[in-house]
Amino acid sequence: MNSFDPDELTPYVEPDEHSGIQLDHERISIDVERALELLESITNDLPGGGEVRDAQRKMVRSVAEAFSNRRHTIIEAGTGVGKSLAYLVPAALSGQRVVIATATKNLQDQLAQKDAPLVSAHTARTNVAVLKGKNNYLCRNRATAVAGAGQMSFDDGTEVPKGVADQMRRILKWAGETTTGDRDELTFEIDQRAWRGLSVTPQECLERSRCPQGQTCFAELAKDRASESSLLIVNTHLYAAHLASGSMLLPAHELVVFDEAHEVLDIFASLLGTSLNASRLRALSGTARSLLGPEFAPTCLDLMNSADRLAATLQIQFERNELTGLDEDSRRELTRSAELVVRLVEALRALEPTDPESAARKIRALGPGVHLMNDLDRVSALRDGELLYVTKRDREVDIEVSLVDVGPRLHEELWGSVTAVLTSATIPDNLAKNLGLDADCAVERFESPFDYQNNSLLYVPAAFPSRNAEGAERAIIDELVELITAAGGRTLALFTNRSVMNRVAEAVAPRLDTPVLVQGTFSRQRIIGEFRNDPEASLFAVTSFWQGIDVPGHSLSLVTIDRLPFAVPNDPLAEARRNRSDKPFYEVDLPRAAMLLAQGVGRLIRTNSDRGVVAVLDTRLAEASYKSALFRRLPPMKRTRDKSLVHGFLRELHDSTSDHGA
Repeated sequence: MNSFDPDELTPYVEPDEHSGIQLDHERISIDVERALELLESITNDLPGGGEVRDAQRKMVRSVAEAFSNRRHTIIEAGTGVGKSLAYLVPAALSGQRVVIATATKNLQDQLAQKDAPLVSAHTARTNVAVLKGKNNYLCRNRATAVAGAGQMSFDDGTEVPKGVADQMRRILKWAGETTTGDRDELTFEIDQRAWRGLSVTPQECLERSRCPQGQTCFAELAKDRASESSLLIVNTHLYAAHLASGSMLLPAHELVVFDEAHEVLDIFASLLGTSLNASRLRALSGTARSLLGPEFAPTCLDLMNSADRLAATLQIQFERNELTGLDEDSRRELTRSAELVVRLVEALRALEPTDPESAARKIRALGPGVHLMNDLDRVSALRDGELLYVTKRDREVDIEVSLVDVGPRLHEELWGSVTAVLTSATIPDNLAKNLGLDADCAVERFESPFDYQNNSLLYVPAAFPSRNAEGAERAIIDELVELITAAGGRTLALFTNRSVMNRVAEAVAPRLDTPVLVQGTFSRQRIIGEFRNDPEASLFAVTSFWQGIDVPGHSLSLVTIDRLPFAVPNDPLAEARRNRSDKPFYEVDLPRAAMLLAQGVGRLIRTNSDRGVVAVLDTRLAEASYKSALFRRLPPMKRTRDKSLVHGFLRELHDSTSDHGA
């Protein structure tokens, strides 16, 4: 989770009255008929002439009325409704700046590169911009310093490893070609240390007025474009940080669309909290030591040792499965670390730089130091409604603080100042309540126009081991080999666990005659592009690939899901929410699993002509007492447990697409 300290972030400053978008605070009146005509014009220009979708037209009307009447509206729009255009069209006609917030970068990229420019091309004075968090952009000042250095080193004085240095040189070459500095433009998977050495967090930034590269800063130029935009595309994490800052990070706006709205609850719970770990303590120790010199070397060493002890105590607590709160050893070490951090921050504040580079290094150390000091205070004094727990990402245990119930905070600070449309292909029944929306919030549902009964099969294998049984992983491997072979590749294999994904992919790939792509081996954009462009490829993926990825046509005829996506039993935040419920499984666990399952299943059929199979390799979908609650959230696909029927259907699809040169 990205930690956030509103006191250390540069607030957004509105442009003067002669530039940018000026808000009209009077009542909006969007001409619905004009919006429908614009939608028709846009869809007519799509490849193949587009499609007339009744549900999409109804959603345009619903969004237009929501904005015009200043009424919060939740819209569940089934796959194929075309919800992006359905909210972009009235947004473009509103005469206001509308912020579009998405939960995944996949959808953010789709909106920014395809859907929003399409709407803009058909409307006058519709300017589209994308804004991301500062550390998504290359820092020109750091790049200039690194390029001019004889030998690459990090801020703590340590030498950059050769492989990381080679990546940094590739990024520096790209820096001379890019116009945005956006990390997502890079076509190779980046070592985090390489990007870290060429970017800054908000706390490390010199800001435009003090930075030698301030007038050409990629992040500042992105903010300039945001100030001139009428459609501003951000991710929901940045929007949550905007709220946490006191609404200082984004340009003024009164209309917002949250796409992938089912993710809003967890994102806001996380971003309105904070996190810290031993690595942040070590980082401050290293950078402070290189700046403060021998006088503070013992203090820096004490902080480094304290960080190591904290990491060890947190690991012991995690291994004991004591995930909520901190044990006595961890609390004691955290208190000691906090004392040392305060001492180093005070020393950094008193430091007098001798040249511009040392001044920049001071800011890059002091900003994160203050941020860390504030987070240590936050962890030691929890507020009502906050939960402190420990979780492990990669190799280290993190301390997390999240809001158990975000509804009261959103009700008080957000919903009274904006009009929101919240939309997704799957909306949990309790979303309005959990987000603190009033009872009069409108809720509408528009069904998918696709013919699932004739074009798709939902398959759960019979006589298959339960997911936790011995031999389950081997059964999944064998089943995937057979299914992917029958499909001729063309498979999106979704997993709930990255380690399982990697093991299964490693075992499956040598047994196939078609290529296998694995999430994490290339950048997100590149791996999706390769999957789309190679009709025989299979893509093994987790996390964001369950949603927001759109691969219509013959490149995808099989989606597999290794298990139902229930939260792990010891998830502290889920457990805290269970403790507040009279029916925890039915009010917390089942709605979340049903929503995520529907998102994964929704990757298969993306157009009227798509055909294929979804294989859920978890027998609970066919046998559990709660299966009907899951099926209610899924498209009306034909269901089967007959493997031969599924293989025959996939081979028929493969043969028909091969005959047509796919």
